[in-house]
Amino acid sequence: MPNQNRGELLLDKVVFPIDISTPFAVGDVYSYLIKDEKTVLVDCGHKSDSSLLQIKEALNEQELQINDIDEIWLTHGHPDHFGQAALLAEQSGAVVKGHPKERANFATDNDRNLFRLFFEKHSIPAQRIEEMLGQLDWLLQFQQPVKPEWIEEGAQLSTGGLTFSVKHAPGHAPGHVVFYSTNGLIFGGDVLLEHISTNALINFDADTGARNKSLVQYRNTLNWIQEQQGLVLPGHGKQISNIREVATHHLSEQQKRYAQIIKELKHQPKGLMQLSQALFSDALQGGEHFLVFSEIIGYLDWGEWEGIITKDETEDGIQFMMKQNN
Repeated sequence: MPNQNRGELLLDKVVFPIDISTPFAVGDVYSYLIKDEKTVLVDCGHKSDSSLLQIKEALNEQELQINDIDEIWLTHGHPDHFGQAALLAEQSGAVVKGHPKERANFATDNDRNLFRLFFEKHSIPAQRIEEMLGQLDWLLQFQQPVKPEWIEEGAQLSTGGLTFSVKHAPGHAPGHVVFYSTNGLIFGGDVLLEHISTNALINFDADTGARNKSLVQYRNTLNWIQEQQGLVLPGHGKQISNIREVATHHLSEQQKRYAQIIKELKHQPKGLMQLSQALFSDALQGGEHFLVFSEIIGYLDWGEWEGIITKDETEDGIQFMMKQNN
């Protein structure tokens, strides 16, 4: 029997999706209850009364309570995925597991100083910087600091009847992980979404404070997941059985956007703000500056990594340009 069919057979028998509404633009988030020899939650929603109630109701449907939770596995440290982990662990005694590269996120350290310095170097207007930092601060109300038991690439997690391997899958977040099993189940978090392209967000390394090359990392993650077989249980949207098709689509769309960046820079050097206005003026007018800047800087990182884009610090901020002979 193909892996994906085996994974589907476990749904609503051992694995139960929990649809949690959120106040975020991305919409509902999925937590997953594994009801096995252990009771495990994969991700758990943001910190709020409504989110907690939805977890309780889902547990009650399986004749369980919060104090029955043995472990909480976190794919990454964004509030819609981990925000109430500390509260659930306190009430249940559950062991929380997550990747150490997410420790700044899990500590609810929003790296505001690192973000400020980055945007100032790129001559982003001060008002825009304050607006973005304000958005980061707004998120803090939906998350509570948590200190997980650290899990690394290759670790094995067991629920009793099922065993999952841990794959470090950075890009969307520096310590994002995927939990995958030989039974064809893949808890993907935000690595692969069917209905939207995952954002490779601006983020920083928890050890060095250096900015990660998020899109380059994320493309490596997509290249890995497109080779997997099974059923992806995502953090948002529909379950994905056609993994290669969806991953290939996202990689292809990124290639098209990359070509647009190259075309813009062939005319003349441009800064982050200029490129953002050229490609995403509508999104900027809608206030989506952080997402736009994350998108643009990712493609610029890609070009630098390939050796066809270079940059120069000027009085007008950092300017990007094509290398000669490209």
